[in-house]
Amino acid sequence: MKRSGSFRAIVVHSVRAGVVAALLLMIPSPRRDMPEPTDATSPPGLEAIRPFLPAASVIDDAKDTNGFWTVHDADGTAIGRVARTLPAASKIIGYRGPSEAMIVVDGELNIVAVDLIDSADTEEHVAAVENDAAFFKQFSDWTWAGPPPGKNVDAVSGATLTSLALAKGVLRRIGGEVSSLVFPDELTIEELQDWFPETSSLHSEADVVVVLDANGNQLGRLIRTGPLSDSIIGYQGPTELLINVDPTDPTEGTETRPLIVTDIKLRSSFDNQPYVRYCKTEFGFWALFKGKTVAELAAMDLQEERVEGVSGATMTSMAIAETLVASADRFLVNQQRRAESDATRRSTWNRWAAWLSGGGEIRITPAEIGCVIVLCLIPLFRMRGWFRGSRIRNAWLIAVIAVIGLWSGNLISLALISGWSGGGIAWRLAPALAAIAVVAFVAPVGWKSNPYCNHLCPHGAFQQLIRPHHKSKRFWKPPAKLIAVLKYIPGTMLVVAYLTLLRFPAVDLSSWEPFHAYLFSIAPWTALALAGLTLVLSALVPMGYCRLGCPTGRLLDYLRRSAGSDRAQFADGVAIGLLIVAILVR
Repeated sequence: MKRSGSFRAIVVHSVRAGVVAALLLMIPSPRRDMPEPTDATSPPGLEAIRPFLPAASVIDDAKDTNGFWTVHDADGTAIGRVARTLPAASKIIGYRGPSEAMIVVDGELNIVAVDLIDSADTEEHVAAVENDAAFFKQFSDWTWAGPPPGKNVDAVSGATLTSLALAKGVLRRIGGEVSSLVFPDELTIEELQDWFPETSSLHSEADVVVVLDANGNQLGRLIRTGPLSDSIIGYQGPTELLINVDPTDPTEGTETRPLIVTDIKLRSSFDNQPYVRYCKTEFGFWALFKGKTVAELAAMDLQEERVEGVSGATMTSMAIAETLVASADRFLVNQQRRAESDATRRSTWNRWAAWLSGGGEIRITPAEIGCVIVLCLIPLFRMRGWFRGSRIRNAWLIAVIAVIGLWSGNLISLALISGWSGGGIAWRLAPALAAIAVVAFVAPVGWKSNPYCNHLCPHGAFQQLIRPHHKSKRFWKPPAKLIAVLKYIPGTMLVVAYLTLLRFPAVDLSSWEPFHAYLFSIAPWTALALAGLTLVLSALVPMGYCRLGCPTGRLLDYLRRSAGSDRAQFADGVAIGLLIVAILVR
């Protein structure tokens, strides 16, 4: 009978946990209430751009092929370009959701400024980022290729997740290869018919266009000069060329064989057509570059080799020669940069060094390490029975307040749960907080314990330190009827919060709980006041806020397996009702 009851308890509680998981998954993304930033007809307004480009007068209505809106002054001269980080950064979640930034660049694709447009994060986090001029100044020496080598982003104190999500969104937006703004048109199969009549498809790979037939066999490889060098002016403007490098020999490795220029084609030019036509038919001019490796072309000294250009089109032809050399040099630089990047990724030591410095994919800081150490010590302390000793227990509570609360601010809250449920878990930006969240939700379901409320919550630790002894003069036992009513407050708050999120997913729930007070550098006075009031209550009523006011704790306690897990609860009916409502709303 006992075994049957145990099995029933497992089944019932598994369904209970499944309902909670479904409820969390049904929470809409906070971004739903953010203005749509992805419309091609919606560039940032002039009032947002003028602080960085004071002469801005007109913005193009349409994006170019790279997603930029061109900004012009009153005379119609282009003075810069502007881009938005969404939708490219839509999956980068901060504390509650994604943030959108505006990126302003000059004509050379150097970043002039980065500014916050909108964010789904809490008001105090967003305000802290907006008011930190030093944070935005960090982007002033970036280019569209990224930050200078070895440079890390310093987060805003107290708003780490929001500021890092914004910075990572900028990186994500500028992370791809940017095609030429002067020669934006992609290469077409028709353009290659004279070189490769059997061309079926094209595939770009690290500055090389790979030409494939219908069976996927490689026919050849090309280098476009446009994305590599488009600023060398001839008589009237720049010229783009296609460099046909030797096709891959399947009997030899492609990594060790140098690329050899077998042919060159003039693809497009802003120069006068008579001059361009002269260059096309001057076979002796092109012969100067054919047969060279890309490395030899990059090292070519035009004066030393007496490249004089095409008679009658000297400026155009010399610009073409300089473009070939500059493009080959840029190609090799890009190849070297990628090789170094790959080598760094393959090096375990360098990977850990990048993580520890905050420059890698997963951000590891001293505060994160401290939280993980605290997390890992819980099994040891429980196994040794150290939590039962008052001195060790008090030392642990102080450490939790200091490390998880005041140092890192890694507290579980309704705001965090709703944001991560609707927008995704920011485990790369806050791995320790993600680990704490996993422990907080998994342990109650599987191991009949609530380690977060008992051992990890800084606010709970404060209450344990100040709880009054039952013989203390400040001990107060509220009337039983009052306690019976107050016990409904946490559950009622959960229901109201969930229904509010279904209708307004960007609502800020951080003010519903006192936990933001631990982010003291940015906490509003309301959060500090609420935290103070709840601690005053707990100084009179043992664990008063945990027992009578904490909706997050009520949710975790609902998930905890217990002797009564095999019995249906009133809360089960409420949870199932909320799930039905959520399904109907969604």
